Amino acid sequence: MRTSAMTHAAAPWELEFDWHLTNRCNFFCEYCHPQIRMVLNRKNLDEPSADLVVRRFEEIGKTSLIHMSGGEPFMFPGFVELCVGLTRTNYISINSNLSSDDVVDFAARIPPDRVAKIVAAIHMPERARLGHELKFYARNYLALRSQGFDVVALYVLWPPLLARLASDIEELKALGVDDVRAKVFKGVYERRRYPEGYTDAEKELILNSSDYVFNRPYLDGMMSFRGQACTAGVTSFKVTVTGDVRRCASVPTSYGNLYDGSFNAATIFEPCPAKRILVLSQCLSYLVNPPAHSVADLDDED
Repeated sequence: MRTSAMTHAAAPWELEFDWHLTNRCNFFCEYCHPQIRMVLNRKNLDEPSADLVVRRFEEIGKTSLIHMSGGEPFMFPGFVELCVGLTRTNYISINSNLSSDDVVDFAARIPPDRVAKIVAAIHMPERARLGHELKFYARNYLALRSQGFDVVALYVLWPPLLARLASDIEELKALGVDDVRAKVFKGVYERRRYPEGYTDAEKELILNSSDYVFNRPYLDGMMSFRGQACTAGVTSFKVTVTGDVRRCASVPTSYGNLYDGSFNAATIFEPCPAKRILVLSQCLSYLVNPPAHSVADLDDED
């Protein structure tokens, strides 16, 4: 692996897995990816046991980084126990809304040096709808920070939120949430596709309001690397909620199933066939010959 999408540097693991471990979620964000949003809490809720997953990753025989998203990872049954098992021999990272009471237990039991990053999504409209006070989010954020975890607060720049971005960030900072990254929205809103749909004024606001380094290449239209050789499928993979292992979020090439033990990686770097990519930070890390906006130029994290 040339670099890691989590660290953008040489990594202490050989493989990376982007694992959609559950469709369970206590939030129902309007800007959630439509293929995820329409199945949340309705399909594929018979997750495997934590013991099985830990065993399958250990059977691979190589040290891995396992990035967990969903859904909401803390709603996976026995999530903290899962993390205890995974961090015995592997590394993890998490994308969470930090709304679970189990975050404090996680902070106390999981070794921070085995957690590459925690991306703590804010989702202000859902917190307001559900009556979740922002101070509870801040409490969990600070509990993780106090134990030495690398935590980043993530604000999704859904177009209706742009007008309140500055005031929301100020409120978060007042509560001690001092590392807030605002990330471009990818999807369709009012029949316009984003990030291409932002106006010039909105692009300027985004670039001036956040130091999230992938905003500029997204806004510059870096959305395809078709035909370029990539290490995905050899050293990095996407794992679906049913355990199927795919090349990446954009390319469904199959490499077996993690849960049933049939996973088998490719051995040759193949060119990317995707007309449009979904996760730019991964592409810039895993391309064999990355473009000018390479991870070497970007000293931040996705």
